[in-house]
Amino acid sequence: MHAPTQNASVIDLCNRLKRLPTAVVSDVLGAMGLLEQVLSSNMRAVGSTSAFAGPALCLSGSEGADPDALPNGSKPVFEIDRWVSPGCVAVIATGGHKQGAVIGGNVALAWHRRGCAGVVTDGGIRDAAECDEMGLPVFATFVGPMSNKGLWAFREIGIPVALPGQRGSMVTVTPGDIIHADGDGIVIIPASLAERVVPDAEILESMEAKIRADLVRGDDREAVYRRHDRFGHIKPA
Repeated sequence: MHAPTQNASVIDLCNRLKRLPTAVVSDVLGAMGLLEQVLSSNMRAVGSTSAFAGPALCLSGSEGADPDALPNGSKPVFEIDRWVSPGCVAVIATGGHKQGAVIGGNVALAWHRRGCAGVVTDGGIRDAAECDEMGLPVFATFVGPMSNKGLWAFREIGIPVALPGQRGSMVTVTPGDIIHADGDGIVIIPASLAERVVPDAEILESMEAKIRADLVRGDDREAVYRRHDRFGHIKPA
């Protein structure tokens, strides 16, 4: 299996998303009725993290020793590299593992060289300084020095995964869903709705700019909110 190629439309949407706050995108998704699209704030940026957006490369694993090699002779931990495409975001569901790091510096370097735009995991990482120095943004629940060898292993590639959500429910991430992250956190945009969500978020952000200008001028906040219909352009999903 080779890495999927992104089309021009997805690349454009992701570039536009990087210029938008996740807070605005979250508000748009909420106005559409999609209330379970924000990942848990337990997944925080490791090091200095600039905003990133890209289609999800979904990966999962579980506790225990490495699985047997795949029919092509490679174990999943190595086969993953061949699925990494420029601009993708690696989303790693650990099944609740909180001991060893699920990736370290060598994995991060291999993925970064193949164009990975970021990593999101409900587990931990190590070699955080290396990730930061190479410019690979990472969101994880912890950083620690312990290897995952014999404790946890990658098992599946390119299948839907579930990660903890901010509202308490699990959030399903399907391959190709758009992952958008910044200093506030991570939102998941269903691939089928991305062409609606991004323009709606751009409109909302332009309204927010007008609201901020009114507030800077000293206008009453309640009056400002009354004259700007921030969500009227957004239709239910």
